[in-house]
Amino acid sequence: MTALTASAAAVFFNHDGEVLIVNPTYKDHWNLPGGGVDVDQGETPYDAAVREVREELGISPAIGRLLVHAWITVPGRGAQVLYVFDGGILSPNDQAAITLQESELSEYRFCPPRGMDDGLIPPHLADVWQQVLEARDTQRIGYVPVRL
Repeated sequence: MTALTASAAAVFFNHDGEVLIVNPTYKDHWNLPGGGVDVDQGETPYDAAVREVREELGISPAIGRLLVHAWITVPGRGAQVLYVFDGGILSPNDQAAITLQESELSEYRFCPPRGMDDGLIPPHLADVWQQVLEARDTQRIGYVPVRL
């Protein structure tokens, strides 16, 4: 039997339209702030996104609607369900208050949203990233099936 895991993340922008990404200490690529959904504790994906942002960044900005639901199948590892929520534009105060969870993240930065699939993010998430941008622009929810 293969395992099914659920993760949630939030996408945040600055006033210049750049997106916030974080560099996990335990992965080879940058990512959006987020992490696993604690299903055993009854946590919802939205609650997980809020918790993970608070834990990883030390801030609690309002998190908005679901942008993308992705189903990612990885051979030998099972399937992952990923939910990405709209964090909106971070205020200068929120940006100044970011305090990284050093046990998981080494750094963060804002970068242009287009071209994120040039090696910064995991290659299998390129389609997910494009759907996140499209869903935010069109005000529709995106669904992305990814098979590796």
